[in-house]
Amino acid sequence: MANDQTAEEKDLRIYRGLTLSADSVPNPEKQQEHLNRIPPPPPWRTFGLSVEEWKKAKSEESSHNVGKSDPRALGFVPSTQAVELVNAALCLRRPLLIEGNPGSGKTSLAYAVACELGLPGPYRWSIVSRTTLKDGLYAYDAIGRLQEASLLRQKVGETGKIADPSIGKYLRLGPMGMAFHQSRPGRPAVLLIDEIDKSDIDMPNDLLHIFEEGFFEIPELARLQSDAEEVLPYRSQRDDSGTKISIEKGFVQCQEFPLVFMTSNEAREFSPAFLRRCLRLSVRQPDTEEGFYNILEQRFDSECLKKVDEPARKLIQDFLDRIKKKDVKLATDQLLNAIYLLLQGDNLTQEKRQFLLDTVFKSL
Repeated sequence: MANDQTAEEKDLRIYRGLTLSADSVPNPEKQQEHLNRIPPPPPWRTFGLSVEEWKKAKSEESSHNVGKSDPRALGFVPSTQAVELVNAALCLRRPLLIEGNPGSGKTSLAYAVACELGLPGPYRWSIVSRTTLKDGLYAYDAIGRLQEASLLRQKVGETGKIADPSIGKYLRLGPMGMAFHQSRPGRPAVLLIDEIDKSDIDMPNDLLHIFEEGFFEIPELARLQSDAEEVLPYRSQRDDSGTKISIEKGFVQCQEFPLVFMTSNEAREFSPAFLRRCLRLSVRQPDTEEGFYNILEQRFDSECLKKVDEPARKLIQDFLDRIKKKDVKLATDQLLNAIYLLLQGDNLTQEKRQFLLDTVFKSL
């Protein structure tokens, strides 16, 4: 009978929203068990593979190794809405636009999902006003290649013949290009496009074609006569693999749409065409003392926190009182900073420490 099922049997979610610690990251078998729940893509989001081809490729996908847990993934407490929308994004193959104040945990969600499910990434693309779409796809060091060719000519002399340096040594995939290449059927890579609201006015619309088509061309490679060329991978961390990636005929095609997180501090409005293609999540801070204390319990050692329970609760109440004032914006990480100082023996609730507390709790 359905009513006789256990809570675990009823939970068929892909991403469960676990609050992770260094010792509680699911093992590869458990991660794969939940990844197996990713359904075939909608027929309009298949990206080069039919639904049947996707199912076959997924069944042939080998097991994966789990990398090191990123500290930014640990201790994060996702909301029910965040868990639901991440699962919807995984099923629908749509990007997730996360809106909220700075410091509210928008980027932490991407790291938490990648860690819980053992997905490649997050490949982080930080946006500034000068960022172009090409910056996220690949980077080509034409000057470096020209300098190497010039040095080689100097060594062999004017009459000597040399081959041009391999273009692959000077071409590196960007974060979006890497996420496209690394995504496999049933195992999408995680792409974090951070602070997209800082981009110029055309950037969101430039992304629409990439999101819809699932491929892009590298002209420098497409012009070559060879069928494939090896290029450098995107490096997000010092321990990332340096193994070169083979690009066929200058095209990077994803077989599975990456799990895309785009964060916004709500500094601007986006076009309806862009918003229509996104799932939107609004991240809000807790509004009660217990809500914030729950976050502290996940971030700090419980025994240490108990020793400073009274001043910690005073700091939380001060934090809440400031938020309620007109035109005052504070972020959760400001409270975390204050609690960390408290745990180091600096009691910010004392009157003589008011200046430091005002600085730590300065309105954004």
